[in-house]
Amino acid sequence: MLADRFAVIRLFDIYARLLTPRQQRLIRMYFHEDLSLSEIARRFGVTRQAIHDCIRRSLAELYRYEELLGLAQQTRGYERRRLEVMRQLDALEDEIRALGDGVHIERMLERIERVRELL
Repeated sequence: MLADRFAVIRLFDIYARLLTPRQQRLIRMYFHEDLSLSEIARRFGVTRQAIHDCIRRSLAELYRYEELLGLAQQTRGYERRRLEVMRQLDALEDEIRALGDGVHIERMLERIERVRELL
């Protein structure tokens, strides 16, 4: 209806605390619990249009927070870099294993594992 569901959920996960408790509840009901506007309106004892307007305003706030702070964008960039580091560690581990056995090899592999744990 109002926006890409996954984008909204991602933004909600980051910025939910900046919304009012009512806005949080409406977003959860609509996007997480997959309730219709009519079902939510019945629960709140208001019109479907009132729920639609509140959700629309709440989404506008979420997108405004992202525009100002950019935390979701930063998170996506961090995740891409993390995956690349993991890929590089896998390649390094393969190259080290190809060198054979030995105490030095095992120490290098243990260090790689410690780096992975940090990510």
